[in-house]
Amino acid sequence: MIKDSPEISKYHVPLEYGQVYKFDKYDLLILRELDIDARKSLVELSKKVRLSRDAIRNRIKKLIDNKIILAFTPVYNPPKMGYSTINYVFISLYNPSKEQEEKFLEYLKSNKHVTYIASLIGKWDYILDIMAENPGQFDRILKEIRQKFPSLIKDYEIYGVLQEYKYEEIGRLVYG
Repeated sequence: MIKDSPEISKYHVPLEYGQVYKFDKYDLLILRELDIDARKSLVELSKKVRLSRDAIRNRIKKLIDNKIILAFTPVYNPPKMGYSTINYVFISLYNPSKEQEEKFLEYLKSNKHVTYIASLIGKWDYILDIMAENPGQFDRILKEIRQKFPSLIKDYEIYGVLQEYKYEEIGRLVYG
C-alpha cells in the first residue's frame, strides 16, 4: 500500500532545531528558483543561478543533507480533487500520559483526512487540518476522533477555510 511506502514516509520529517544554516547568495538563488518551480532541470537552474550543473547538484545535495530542503513535492488543489471541506480543528487535551498522547498522535497520523498536525503552546494543545468531501464526511471524521478518545479530548474548536490567500512561501523567509 502506498501510505506505508518508505519513499513517502521519509518526507514527513519533524522540524529540527539547532544550529542555523549559513546561506550564501547562490544557495538563496537556488532556493528562489526551486520555489518558483522545483521541476526545473539542472541546465535551467545553471542558467538562472550562473553556476555549473555540477555545482548546482552539489549545492542542492548539501541543502538536502543539512535538512534545509526536506522534499520536492507537488502543491495540490483539494477542492479540484473532491475535498471541498477544509477545516482547522484546535484541540485541547486533559493532562495526557505520554502513552495516551503517542496513541492519539499515531491515530491522527494514520487518518488520511488529517493532512496537518502540530503541537501548540497556549490554550490549544494541537491544530489539525482535516479535509473532507463534504460537511457530512467532516462531521463523521471528527466524531470518530472524539469517540476514539473521549477521556482525552477536553475541548475543540473548528475554523472552516473559505479561501486560501497564501500557501507555503517559506523560502521567501531567507531569500527575499
